[in-house]
Amino acid sequence: MTGAMYYAMTKSALDQFTRSASIGLIAHGFRVNSVSPGFVLTGISDAMGLPEGTFEKMVAFYESRKECIPCGKATQPIDIANIIAFLADRKLSYYIIGQSIVADGGTSLVMGMQAHDMMSILNSP
Repeated sequence: MTGAMYYAMTKSALDQFTRSASIGLIAHGFRVNSVSPGFVLTGISDAMGLPEGTFEKMVAFYESRKECIPCGKATQPIDIANIIAFLADRKLSYYIIGQSIVADGGTSLVMGMQAHDMMSILNSP
């Protein structure tokens, strides 16, 4: 199995856990939701030990192609934090229960990130 398969399995597991936990916990006043972010600009490339400039190259590639990120840009961590804050606010989101909020700039609608060979992108000039 490829790494992408394991990643997909964990994302699916999180979605199902969110749904299952919400059913059991709503009776006790707890709402369970999750957030599935897309391409977020973080320091993960440093943590992964990628060569310098690799992350910037990926960002430039994805942001320049609407078939990868339809909204045209990767997101910042604060954008994901704002979604979580909204979900945590009982007054604003009281009726959202057991949902996985996809915040990926439209990537999952076009599946663009899977349409490109990552190694060829990283090795391009």
